[in-house]
Amino acid sequence: MSTLEFKDQKLPSLDHYATLAEKFIPARHAIFTTIEAAFVELLESRPAKVLVVGAGGGEEIVRLGQKNQSWSFVGVDTYEPMIELAHKRISANAPQANYELAAIPLADLEETDFDAATCILTAHFVPDDGSKLALFKDIRARLKPGAPLAIVDGVGTSGEPRTELLRRFWKQHALLNGADPEMVESNAENFRKVAVVSTERELELLAEAGFSDLQPIFKALAIEGWLAFA
Repeated sequence: MSTLEFKDQKLPSLDHYATLAEKFIPARHAIFTTIEAAFVELLESRPAKVLVVGAGGGEEIVRLGQKNQSWSFVGVDTYEPMIELAHKRISANAPQANYELAAIPLADLEETDFDAATCILTAHFVPDDGSKLALFKDIRARLKPGAPLAIVDGVGTSGEPRTELLRRFWKQHALLNGADPEMVESNAENFRKVAVVSTERELELLAEAGFSDLQPIFKALAIEGWLAFA
């Protein structure tokens, strides 16, 4: 599966990654709160196994693992330094979490029968050349029937006026949150390399991968999220 390599981007220090992400991603905290609320309702606080696609940084496991100690997590990410950061952040912020992490592509994960999955701000790094569809199919194949996937992605069509306007809003949002102007420009350059697709195309790919009953759960500027059911 071809991807835009995380390591090839102009990135801040990994130690400051989570702090800076809060400045750049609109309503980032609400993303995780909304997903936790949905999973608590759908999983009914029973023991559950959650797949985390793009687990580098550990944010999902930190947020979901702090209170939901009956859940276990298996996270995959292709970038080893981000997996190392995830271990550090989980150990410091959710030491009670039951989790495993692996620096491998999802396609190499043998484990299946997950009760839920997350794919947060990850799939938009995967190009729509068959690779994005393959990723969604790989997630679907590892879920129990009816299990929810919480997916949040940047969406849009590069060059389209509305998309470009939302991206300019995004830059202003980061500046108003105190982000360094040079870092804002660097991240804007990163975003031009990200393989975002339109909302319509994202939903089409999810449906083609075997997901149904797609429910919108998040929208902030050029970032949208859904619950999709296997």
